[in-house]
Amino acid sequence: MGLVKETNPVNDSPRAVIAATGLHTPEHALSNAELVTAYNAFAERFNAANAEAIAAGELEALTPSSSEFIEKASGIKSRFVVEKSGILDPDRMVPHIPERSNDELSVLAEMAVKAAQEAIARWGKPVSEIGAVICAASNMQRPYPAMAIEVQQALGIEASPST
Repeated sequence: MGLVKETNPVNDSPRAVIAATGLHTPEHALSNAELVTAYNAFAERFNAANAEAIAAGELEALTPSSSEFIEKASGIKSRFVVEKSGILDPDRMVPHIPERSNDELSVLAEMAVKAAQEAIARWGKPVSEIGAVICAASNMQRPYPAMAIEVQQALGIEASPST
């Protein structure tokens, strides 16, 4: 966060500058051991419920996991999550994140706004100096509006005129 309106001193053309960064970390930590316990319970239940199909070769049995495997395969020892209980429920294995209306910030935009507010505070200048908001995410709650537009509006950043 922190793209500002500046010009290149050599040719006076506009340039983008990352003036500050911010970080938002969800409050819940989830260890590999916790994740493995939930997954292995899920796999055991799946294999028991599908024993006939697995024996007939119609389905493949789920293999139990381990903390060591996850760390070796991904390098991850733990991760931060927005909601933990749904992930640890072997009957669910996904977080409980309530649906939001299109009039509310998406979950990822809310996280981005928190990180942006930290960056703006570090930068020490008004949001009117920000010329663009660029966001990237591996998944989105909804495809429209773009998360960058949600963040821009939440921070009160005026849209830059087209050039």
